[in-house]
Amino acid sequence: LRRGNGRQTLLFVDEIHRFNRAQQDGFLPVMEDGTVVLVGATTENPSFELNAALLSRARVLVFRSLGEDSIAKLLARAEETEGRALPLDDEARAMLIRMSDGDGRASLTLAEEVWRAAKPGEVFGPEGLQRIIQRRAPIYDKG
Repeated sequence: LRRGNGRQTLLFVDEIHRFNRAQQDGFLPVMEDGTVVLVGATTENPSFELNAALLSRARVLVFRSLGEDSIAKLLARAEETEGRALPLDDEARAMLIRMSDGDGRASLTLAEEVWRAAKPGEVFGPEGLQRIIQRRAPIYDKG
């Protein structure tokens, strides 16, 4: 029905590398006939993890890690959105940016933890930031 109307369905598949070869082949007919526009995300190298038939019908976009300046801008936008500054001194702020390792989501998660841990008027230095990070609950992945 959608194809008859000239409309396509966008299908987003996170961690597409977890699909086996036969499952990946299942996308081919609907990609070829234009019913589906497939967007797959992976943290792996697609050349090694996706089958050749799927890759030949796809465009691969590579996203690089964010630089420290970009992470700093992201944190500044978060502070603006929150209407409050991160309670970190300059050294601790630089440490948080480095700890994010180019991952914007990680930097925002760390910022949320800092805001949650801070009492009114409290400002953390590197040692205080380290204590906050060490209190993080472990993440268990069944995969």
